Amino acid sequence: MRDWVNMYLDELTDEELKSEIVPGHNHGVWILGHLVASDDTLSEYLGKGPPLFPETQVFAQTSVLKPVESCPSPAELREQWKKVCEKNDAVYRELRDEELSEPHAMIAGNYEDDFFKTKQRIIIFWTLHQVHHAGQLALLLAKFGRHLV
Repeated sequence: MRDWVNMYLDELTDEELKSEIVPGHNHGVWILGHLVASDDTLSEYLGKGPPLFPETQVFAQTSVLKPVESCPSPAELREQWKKVCEKNDAVYRELRDEELSEPHAMIAGNYEDDFFKTKQRIIIFWTLHQVHHAGQLALLLAKFGRHLV
């Protein structure tokens, strides 16, 4: 799925990323920052180390959309995304099959009350999360009259 995200990111210019998908809603910079923030926490949930860029949590799920001007540059976010992807590649390489059914490392409280429960479910959800945002990036690309096959 990350390849799809990257395909759209590679096609969008930094200026295009600064555009809103729909007026008053997410812009491409926010989506990229959000992807950096969320994917950076994958290693923490899998018990494989802390995030590289904790400062990107301003893009976390409960954050309020900020204007493009108050966000890091698209170039900076693209570099952070690249480093997070490299880190997660290393995490996936060291993950053993038997770990997938283990509780994820960020469970707080009762296992049965935790939606994600296992490391496998974390991986599945993070992948679905990327699908959602790849679709938003595709809409942004379409806004500029371009489509990928």
